[in-house]
Amino acid sequence: MHKNACRSLIVVEGSKTNFVAAVLLYLIPLFSIQAQTQSENPKTNKQGDIPKVKKIKVVGKQKDKEYSKTGSVKNDPSGFTNVIELDKVKQRYTSLDEVLEREAGIRIRRYGGLGSYSTLSIRGSNANQVRFYIDGVPLNNNVGGEVNLSDLPFDNLEKIEVYKSGTSAGFSGSAIGGAVNLVTQKGKKDKSTQLQLGAGSFKTIKLNAMHKDFYKDLDYTFFAQREKSDQDFTFRNNNGTPILNTIDDFDDKRQNAWFDRFNFTTNLAYKHKSTTYTFLNDFNYRMHGIPGPGYNQTQKVKRKFLRNTSSLGTDTKGFWFENLNFQTRLYYTGGRDELFDPRKEFNSASPDSKANIQQYGLHLIPEIYLLKYHQIIRILAGSERETYKRDRRNEFHEIVEKTPRKFRTHNFVQLQDEFRFWDKRLRLIPSVQAEQYVDRYNEDPLKQNLTNLLNGQKTERKFTNYRFGFIGIPYQTPKTVLGWKMNGSIETRFPDFLELFGERGSIIGNTDLKPEKSKNFDAGPVLDLQFTNVDLNTSIAYFKKTIESMILFVPNSQFTLRPENVDSALIRGFEFSLKLKLYKKIMLDSNYTYQKAINTSDVTYLKNKYLPLRPLHEWQAGVEYYQQDKFETGFRTTFIGAVFKDRTNEYQNYEPARWLHNIYFSFYIYKAKVDNASKELKVTFEAKNILDKRAFDIVGYPLPGRSYYVTLNAKF
Repeated sequence: MHKNACRSLIVVEGSKTNFVAAVLLYLIPLFSIQAQTQSENPKTNKQGDIPKVKKIKVVGKQKDKEYSKTGSVKNDPSGFTNVIELDKVKQRYTSLDEVLEREAGIRIRRYGGLGSYSTLSIRGSNANQVRFYIDGVPLNNNVGGEVNLSDLPFDNLEKIEVYKSGTSAGFSGSAIGGAVNLVTQKGKKDKSTQLQLGAGSFKTIKLNAMHKDFYKDLDYTFFAQREKSDQDFTFRNNNGTPILNTIDDFDDKRQNAWFDRFNFTTNLAYKHKSTTYTFLNDFNYRMHGIPGPGYNQTQKVKRKFLRNTSSLGTDTKGFWFENLNFQTRLYYTGGRDELFDPRKEFNSASPDSKANIQQYGLHLIPEIYLLKYHQIIRILAGSERETYKRDRRNEFHEIVEKTPRKFRTHNFVQLQDEFRFWDKRLRLIPSVQAEQYVDRYNEDPLKQNLTNLLNGQKTERKFTNYRFGFIGIPYQTPKTVLGWKMNGSIETRFPDFLELFGERGSIIGNTDLKPEKSKNFDAGPVLDLQFTNVDLNTSIAYFKKTIESMILFVPNSQFTLRPENVDSALIRGFEFSLKLKLYKKIMLDSNYTYQKAINTSDVTYLKNKYLPLRPLHEWQAGVEYYQQDKFETGFRTTFIGAVFKDRTNEYQNYEPARWLHNIYFSFYIYKAKVDNASKELKVTFEAKNILDKRAFDIVGYPLPGRSYYVTLNAKF
């Protein structure tokens, strides 16, 4: 993060004083406004009260449309943010990684086909630098930091928010590599039942059911899913000799790549007076095989993963005084991760394991409208705690070693101030976030329970992250908005448990690791045009990211690795995004990303090398045609530039550029409107990778070729 530890402490202590002073300055006008509001008599000052209340209501309940015109969201006005609406997409057989990959600046790395281990990179970041949330509840754990996209829900989502410009208001934790928020389906005074049945290649099948309803002030949504697949696709097996000997290559079937998953989600919302109470419960259970590399496939290795996230929230308009909106979020996540290797195909010593993860926290989110001062202040204060325990087991899944439980507490305060001038056409958005991490662990694995807590070693570190955003709108009419965005930030990523404490037998922990530090910058124009039969939204963004003290696992012995702060990177590029809708029938979209990600560390064999799996060029484009209430069809093409799949850029790990093409066709068997409720029956046919392109993202892990799917959707 910083060049030396002493400098880090000086920066933190100095920023702490400034932060406290800034909070006091922001709070001073609040008390004067509150006192003024309480002292006024509404009976003697009716003319003054009426316009004031109306003005507050408009701002306090404003819609996201004001921000969407510039490709933004309410809590991040200056950021380059993609909001992916999923209503149409989910009617086809698709997945979370496939939808995310269509956006500019996003790269997905897969270890196989549907349901395989997949990670996400935003603008060249590492997967463990990207933060994930579901309705604002953090999903990343502190074990390895990465999030497997296949472990996340998709069909129960309403939309996905992708934040590329750094930490955004209302989300906990620093985001070196950006953030993704999964927004679940809500009732919203809707009565409907939806059923979906999908099937396709490699013995794939999926069944979804969703019901939305409401009773007076109570909205509720229930969702259930079952999905499974064998993923036994054909691939080219190189027998472990990709370059030296291609004579022995042969076509082979992927083995042990199956998966079977269940997802149940409940959403409740109850409104009482000015407060809305919400409840979310998202349950995911997934079993899947771990196939290993193509030239050495496994037969029986499998994993069982369970995660249950529960959240209680409140949203109050006019809390304490009229200018204050106040939200709270209380959550708990329990997770279990088990590995089974009965034949010792991966590990000959203690092949099995079982890990338990618990995460819980409280977020307080006040939002203060200081209209007289042209400001909106957003505050997030909270505390999060995580515990992790992993047992090593033999091939019979019997415990052979109990490792000590590890604890992490994360306390934070975040402050964002949105200054609005000239009828909101100029906005300045400074923000600051103070974070405290407290880790507790034990070196002696024999310590148990209370002794484990009292005598455990404890480390505490504090950091401050900064961000400044700017958005200007030089030209604006009711149907045209031309704006300019710019953001700069300093972000940190604290080391995870695996990096700090290691893994017995393979990774030596390093408790002296410094956090990774990133300096981020992006800027560019945005344009939104709406005319008769034409709806256009486009943007161009230049971005630059400098990452220091990157953690790299270096060999410590013949069999072990040790994490060290020896890596750094410079990532620069630009994105172009365009969405065009014509005559409400034709939809065109195109995203292009140029990205140059270079390793700048002092390690001789890594310096000036391309970072692995970051193509220079990537392009996505699609065209769709709609005939209302009859049919729709579409074609999508993807170009992924050449990449190196290793840090040293060896020739044998070079992956050439590739083109992928998908096509689909949908038609309505039945569609009608009864009592203002839509009833429909729709079928969709799809062909993916129609040219049957064979490729690898990760060395040894093939991707599937051509595949076909059919989906039946019913709504009533």
